[in-house]
Amino acid sequence: MSIGRYAFISTYIIGTMKRHRNNNSNGIDGGSNNKEGGMSRAAKKRAKKRAKTAAASAAKSNNNVLTSGNRAVGGSTIKDTTTSTKKIQIPLDDEEDDVLHAANSNNSIDNKKKKKKKYKKDKHQLNEDTEVNAFAIGDAAIAKSSKMEVDDDDNQVMNGGIDDEEEDEMGPELEALLSTLTPMQILLLERHNEDSDEDMKIPATSQTLEEEQDDDEEEVQDNINEEGALAGINPIQIIGDLTTQHRAKILLSSIISPSGVTTSEFYDSYWGKKPLLVCLEDDEDNDGGANGSVKENSTEQNLQNEELALQHATRLNGFLDRSIIDTMISRNKLRYGLDLNVTRFTDTMGNGLRHRITLDPEPKKRKNKGSSDDVEYIVANPKDVWTNVDTSHCTVRLLRPHEHNDNIHSMLSLLESEFGCMVGSNAYLTPLNSQGFAPHYDDVDVFILQLEGYKRWRVYAPFNKRETLPRQSSRDYTEKEIEENGEEVLDVVLSPGDVLYLPRGCIHQAETVSRPSQMPKLPGIKDDHSLHLTVSAMQNWCWADFLEMLMPEALEGAATSDKSTSLREGLPRNFLSYMGTMHQVDNEEGMGGDLPEGLKQVAEAQSMGEDEMDQEEAQIKQRTLARQTHFKSEAKKRIMRVCKQAMSMLDDACDQIGKRFLSDRLPPALLEPEKCLTKEALSDSTAVHHHDAAKKIWPNTLCRLVRPGIARLVMEDDKAVLYHCLDNSRVYHGTPLSPMEFEIDDAPALEQLLTTVEPHWIQVSDLIHGDIEDKMEIAQALFDEGILATLLTDTPDRSVQTG
Repeated sequence: MSIGRYAFISTYIIGTMKRHRNNNSNGIDGGSNNKEGGMSRAAKKRAKKRAKTAAASAAKSNNNVLTSGNRAVGGSTIKDTTTSTKKIQIPLDDEEDDVLHAANSNNSIDNKKKKKKKYKKDKHQLNEDTEVNAFAIGDAAIAKSSKMEVDDDDNQVMNGGIDDEEEDEMGPELEALLSTLTPMQILLLERHNEDSDEDMKIPATSQTLEEEQDDDEEEVQDNINEEGALAGINPIQIIGDLTTQHRAKILLSSIISPSGVTTSEFYDSYWGKKPLLVCLEDDEDNDGGANGSVKENSTEQNLQNEELALQHATRLNGFLDRSIIDTMISRNKLRYGLDLNVTRFTDTMGNGLRHRITLDPEPKKRKNKGSSDDVEYIVANPKDVWTNVDTSHCTVRLLRPHEHNDNIHSMLSLLESEFGCMVGSNAYLTPLNSQGFAPHYDDVDVFILQLEGYKRWRVYAPFNKRETLPRQSSRDYTEKEIEENGEEVLDVVLSPGDVLYLPRGCIHQAETVSRPSQMPKLPGIKDDHSLHLTVSAMQNWCWADFLEMLMPEALEGAATSDKSTSLREGLPRNFLSYMGTMHQVDNEEGMGGDLPEGLKQVAEAQSMGEDEMDQEEAQIKQRTLARQTHFKSEAKKRIMRVCKQAMSMLDDACDQIGKRFLSDRLPPALLEPEKCLTKEALSDSTAVHHHDAAKKIWPNTLCRLVRPGIARLVMEDDKAVLYHCLDNSRVYHGTPLSPMEFEIDDAPALEQLLTTVEPHWIQVSDLIHGDIEDKMEIAQALFDEGILATLLTDTPDRSVQTG
């Protein structure tokens, strides 16, 4: 993260806090305990707990102070330099004088390719006179902002560690505040008490930043209450200002918020390591009062506890319930085996051994042989489905509910931005006192969101190291296997609003139960069935998957090298006469280890008879050992050559797995602040693109990728090829990628457009290319494709016309 960007974000947060504090003084009660996004008592307690941790971290980080214009890293100094490309960060009010110019590194692309449309291949270079320092804040402002809060990334680098996050400007107090919102509010699907447009503005000019900087430090302190939480700010009023990356982080933070675990703590201690239970905390402060007020305080406390429990139980509302599922089945003609399953874990033989049975009707074979599908799946009748649930105590599993549910799709799409991998979902509705599936483990990390009812989850550690973080799901285990081999790590009842995170490989089974007696009966909360949504991630997304993609290409590259023929040389003559398992008995290193038991006995017998060997036999053995050693040495040289080749191809492999991710992932569910800047908004008279000039790209048009990570530029067959996931289907691989091909000369400009993301903008005239017409046509192609957000803050520059 650049120092300028850090200073800007700090001032932006300060300015936001100041605006909303002023609003609160005029009657807006942002800190009240209400359902419109204010902090509840439970949320305040969680914020207090997390703020204590943040305070300790901040005290430590304040020892590392960023100096003016320089950043100390690991004992060295990195100077703040000016680069040769312009990026712009603008306020939301479209005032030309409020445009902030941002510097962008002039990244070049080494490989040479071409495009469908023939552009000129002149060498080009930006005029150095156009170089602009991004925020022009000044060294004094930077130093003051830096003293307020040193971000976690800098601390980790200074301490010799490496953080896999590129930027983390959001302070823990702000994260704690925003995480009190529900997922639906964070996704902008449920908005209350929206601010006026004026309240949503960000600081406009660098002059404003400098003038207000002196007062900002005091403003921060005034807005931090004694509990460490941001005072007087209603989080719903600022959630609309977040960038996609920050919104994604806050969404995850909201999901796990009741646990008191921050997102950074989650990634450090739980992600891929151990389960995390997210439930409503007990009220540790309830001491029952004193003297004669015990009864009165107890009654008041009970009411407060019931209110908190109801808020918690309804925090995940808006995604699924039984009525939504019924509509989904009937309206979309869901099919058995493809879209849903009806299952039950029961004893069908009467021998006390339960196993899973599936009641899905078998698919029918198609009569017309010319069809691409050999079978026809049976469409589920909603009446039959609910009869199996209510009468036969079966579980309904919905596969891909996000295909037909926009709210779930929106959540998964944002989580893909947070995790950087494919995210999917299933939903499970199970009647009371029933279990749908046998004990098993999955090949995905899962977040279990309990939406309705109560479900008992029993979680067990993997049986062995080989089944830890597995790449494939397990078979169904029997209950006897679990009793004999399973080490129980968790036995808990999830209630509405609870979440359970399980890394892949955790064996689990779940059964719907009645409401536990210690849990209050809440109005409107059903307990005759359980409904939970499983959000999955990390499928086929481990180092082994990456190396499976890299190593074959590396081997091919090393084998066809024009610098060495070592991998094409013939194998040693008769090497099979001394290499292989049956010859390991001749190798002292193979005496134990992995030899089969029979060969171990042969090796031991030969070892015992070594003293009786004649000289000739000893010489033969020595020659064999020498041959084996030489073979291993030669093999090692070639293996290392392949590894060296692999290291030189890491970027290519990353491009390939990046393409796979774009193919696997969901189409981005763009939020309204994103849609209003794209081609989709042209038909909306109230959107930013309200005039005809917005249909075309002009030299002074501001551009950026509509959402980070949805497109990737790779080099293939002497072409610059752009892949994106905007047109993907919600069904896995339902729509193949449709790449856009460009000339190699266009690659630098494309890279600029794809790497400029909110809150930054880049002006078309500042793109790296020889001709302004080419710059405009490249941007126009991406805008027409729907992946580019654009904005005009002034009259179009019509000095250049294209198309």
